[in-house]
Amino acid sequence: MKFVLTKEYRYWWPVKIERPDPVNPGKWQVQSYMHEFVGVSEDEAKALNKEIEALSTAEEKRAHEHDLLIKASRNWRDVIDDDKNAVEFTEELLRQALQDTWYRVGLYNAYASSLASPAARKGN
Repeated sequence: MKFVLTKEYRYWWPVKIERPDPVNPGKWQVQSYMHEFVGVSEDEAKALNKEIEALSTAEEKRAHEHDLLIKASRNWRDVIDDDKNAVEFTEELLRQALQDTWYRVGLYNAYASSLASPAARKGN
């Protein structure tokens, strides 16, 4: 397949969230969904990091610690609420979900996995 140079490269990637099982002590419950990412250019990432570094307080910087991941996020599917209704993707809901430790770890792991092919991770 030939390389396709696009203005915005979007792709879906599986996300696995592992949480302590509320019913079975000492066991893990696995939940999953699909997340749509977009490629973020090196210039965009550097500019965003520079903006965050320029903030004056640690509190301000912490408020923006997930901005690159949020910038790289476009959509999700197979996300439901307590009543099993589909939850529409919004930046506000993504920011809210990132407050959950297990969700945050799962999403960051998925994003990192999407950026490096298995061959790259082996050092080939």
